[in-house]
Amino acid sequence: MRRLAFIAGFVLLAAAAVSPAFAQSTRARLDDLELRMRQTEETLRGQALVEMSQRLDTLETDLRALRGDLEVLQKNNEDLRKRQQDLAKDFERRIAEIEIKMTALQPAPPVPPQLSELTRPATESLAVGESAPLPPAAAPATSTAPATSTAPATSTAPSATAKPIATAAERPEVLYGRAFDALKASKFPEAITGMRDFLLKHPAHPLADNAQYWLAQTHYVTRDYAQAIEAFAGFIARSPDSTRVPDALLKKGISEFELGRSTNARATLDEVVRRFPKNDAARLAREQLARMR
Repeated sequence: MRRLAFIAGFVLLAAAAVSPAFAQSTRARLDDLELRMRQTEETLRGQALVEMSQRLDTLETDLRALRGDLEVLQKNNEDLRKRQQDLAKDFERRIAEIEIKMTALQPAPPVPPQLSELTRPATESLAVGESAPLPPAAAPATSTAPATSTAPATSTAPSATAKPIATAAERPEVLYGRAFDALKASKFPEAITGMRDFLLKHPAHPLADNAQYWLAQTHYVTRDYAQAIEAFAGFIARSPDSTRVPDALLKKGISEFELGRSTNARATLDEVVRRFPKNDAARLAREQLARMR
């Protein structure tokens, strides 16, 4: 019994001595674990910030690349739009030239018989630089008459034909034909001068409407848009029922657009679409309006 009591007392003393040391060791371990956890949290937080920063850098790089691509696309779109406008202008110019050539293939306006009889010998005599031939009845007279009588006969023959030659040169048909021939030969300054001269001298002639239209067309082909606008407006005013009015309105609107008169151009092109919706000019007017937006 004494031995058991001694052993129990010894165990109690050992336990009392060990308990403070064990408690102190456990507290140290807890402090160490807490320190490690804090270090781990800081490490994870730093890695997260680094990854986030890397992602932001990647996004910024992608954004700059997208902006560059967008600028390239905008530049290409602007180039395509400009090219389309240039092609449309060239197309209009070619159409105008084709219209001029097609009109040139049409038969010329009939010349009255009296005018043809007057102009034919006059033109031939002017071409070779010779005097006008004598009438058939005068030929035998010159062969049988003495030398003194032939001089007055030959001197009076040109004076007899001089007046018809001058009159034929001033005929409206001759003036119009000369101007239109210059237009067909692409001699645009001569054509403009001729058409204006014709309109000034013969404003009520049946060919005056054609002269006004071709005057406007010539200004349009030569890109003198200010004069083209005025000439097309004059044609529309004097020939409101002409089949060429849609084309005249269309080209008047395009000329206004070329001069930067956007408001007037839209109004003119809208008028083409409103008044002539089934005409080809209306389709071209819609396309031009779409390019102006």
